Amino acid sequence: MRTSKLVNWALEGLALVALAACTGNAVRSPSASFSLPFVRSAGQAEPAHQPRFLHEYQLPLGTYPSSIVAGSDGAMWFGDYPAFTYHQPINLGVGRITLTGKQHYYVFGRGVYDVAEGGDGKVWFTEAYGYGPHHRIGSIATNGTRKEYRVQSQGEPESIAADASQHLWYTAFGGNPDIIEITTNGKTVGRFKAAAGFADKVAYGASGRIWFNAIANPVVVGLITHHGGQRYGPIGGPNYVPGPMALGPDGRMWICDGNMLAAVDGSLTVSRYALPSGGNFADVAAGPDGNLWATDFINSAIVRVTITGVMTEYKTPPPSLVPSAITVGPDHNIWFTEMQPKTDVVKIGVLKP
Repeated sequence: MRTSKLVNWALEGLALVALAACTGNAVRSPSASFSLPFVRSAGQAEPAHQPRFLHEYQLPLGTYPSSIVAGSDGAMWFGDYPAFTYHQPINLGVGRITLTGKQHYYVFGRGVYDVAEGGDGKVWFTEAYGYGPHHRIGSIATNGTRKEYRVQSQGEPESIAADASQHLWYTAFGGNPDIIEITTNGKTVGRFKAAAGFADKVAYGASGRIWFNAIANPVVVGLITHHGGQRYGPIGGPNYVPGPMALGPDGRMWICDGNMLAAVDGSLTVSRYALPSGGNFADVAAGPDGNLWATDFINSAIVRVTITGVMTEYKTPPPSLVPSAITVGPDHNIWFTEMQPKTDVVKIGVLKP
């Protein structure tokens, strides 16, 4: 999972634009069941137990994680980006942290925006920082061997996701094409242009389809059909950069949408669920417990979300750190990144759901 642009800007000390309040109730519940990849089925009941924070591992000062994912080697891998705040960025590239907190950094390029676990057992990444020839995507094996490929577009590589066929999909924001499919040897096998707006995020969804959201007027969510066509529709809510998304245990795609999560079924019917605290979502992931887990960067909290939209917030320890990227580890715990404004103290936290 990756940090949204909005959170990046906030953490870099820029003023947050006031977000339009989102209103409205869920449209309807999903009417179909799906075959879900790598996601446990969910129950309807609210969990009786309370989650607890287990660890917080501090990273070297000047290290700014943009995204985090579980690797095939049983460790967590994260991208490092150049957040120009109070300390000089270091460790630009990809970092690795074991389940006991031991860290190692692979330094290269000008910073990594997003990471994804590929079907080949490697961690794939997008290098979005720099210009023109410095725009690359690549992979890194668990032994540190790295391969990089030129982006097949004039756009900026951002989001990346793997599908069930071991292909990778990434967005090239602002380019034409702006959604690109490649094999694990770097060969481009598909090029697409978002029919409405500029593609920003991609994710693998139910029934093997690739989903995307795009900056448009209004912002949209869409999917690429098995025949290479597109279906899309408005997400609803604030009309700004759409946030990260994740396949939920109910077969819907869940999207960070300001102070709401938008859940979209295969018919592109959107149900939106508001955060009671009025905060804002930075990232979302499907948990091992049948719930969604998200980060609220306004209230410094990790949010548990049931598939019916019931939300419970848990303040991070200490509450002065802003959580951002979130994912599930091989230990079945929730892993997330967090940063303290002004001091630039950065940690990776672990929560037992």
